[in-house]
Amino acid sequence: MGEKVSVVVTTRNRSALLQQTLRCVYDQTWTDKEVIVVDEASTDDTLQVLAQKFPEAKVICHEVARGASAARNSGVAAATGDWLFFLDDDDLIHPRHLQELHEASLAAPPNSIVSGPMRDFTVIGSEIRFAPTFCAPANRSDVDTMNEFLEPTSQRTVAHSSILWPRSVFAAVKWDENLGFNEDFDIFGRTILSGRRIVGRRAGKYYVRMHSGPRVTEAKSAIRLVSPLRYWLKWSDILLPRPDRERYAQSMRNGMMTLLNEWSGVPVAQEYIPRLHQAFKAWGGTRYYMAYPPRNKLKRALLQGLLDFGGPSLLRRFLSLAARFRGQSRDSKDYVAGFERPATANDIADADVIRPYR
Repeated sequence: MGEKVSVVVTTRNRSALLQQTLRCVYDQTWTDKEVIVVDEASTDDTLQVLAQKFPEAKVICHEVARGASAARNSGVAAATGDWLFFLDDDDLIHPRHLQELHEASLAAPPNSIVSGPMRDFTVIGSEIRFAPTFCAPANRSDVDTMNEFLEPTSQRTVAHSSILWPRSVFAAVKWDENLGFNEDFDIFGRTILSGRRIVGRRAGKYYVRMHSGPRVTEAKSAIRLVSPLRYWLKWSDILLPRPDRERYAQSMRNGMMTLLNEWSGVPVAQEYIPRLHQAFKAWGGTRYYMAYPPRNKLKRALLQGLLDFGGPSLLRRFLSLAARFRGQSRDSKDYVAGFERPATANDIADADVIRPYR
């Protein structure tokens, strides 16, 4: 396999952050690369910035915003590299990220997809703060990896930018343009079913910027809203016929129950709710439950009683009223919870990588 890497960056109306992302791409120690920016109908100065500051980048313009999956598919179609790397317009990577992933990929067993470490960070004023670093296990089974993508609250250890993708993967799979959320888990799962294995290696590092803005391009907000419903129904259809389906059953039931409890009675979800009920039963669900109940015994008993009496619709209405009564609202700074100031040598090293690009 050759060495050229095609870096596909999707963007929409975030020219300031996009410049930081592109600078870290061009600062990579891996030199044999092309940079493809897919613009999702930006209305800010994105195109002017690209023309003036990054004239060597190949720019693809969607006249109508079509979503991150469609943007990535356009990037794949335009790419000439032997390897593909996907990066959002608000994230960063270590200067040796591409080089170390390439080296680790060549050293990995046949049909392996290497995933490196990833770490959430946020910038508050002049401070950089971090969450812990996560990396996929080196020798995890395909079933355990798949269950990470299916269990609603599992700790993510794989991300689309923690992987340097062999071009050959995309002969068999494409990004699902009907998904505006969970689209990365979807392509990971279909890659595994195509015969690849995702293995973790301590190679490079992907820095995920957490902020009050959207995590992906804002296009297709309606699709993004219902994407969790579409994702679990899609994977129910994929996995139910398999002889090993029982190995995914608990994760699938937890996913279905989480969706039913959150979406029952919500108008935009109504076309999906009957299918979710059917899928829950098809996966062996008999009694409605809270996949992740509160620790307090009285609260647990109350919520389970509501489910037994009136089903997920009643539970959702009760929780919505309770939140409204308490005056709960999303704080614009909620995303900084759990982020710590650099304390260790690794923290300081990561801060030194990020600081020039903030």
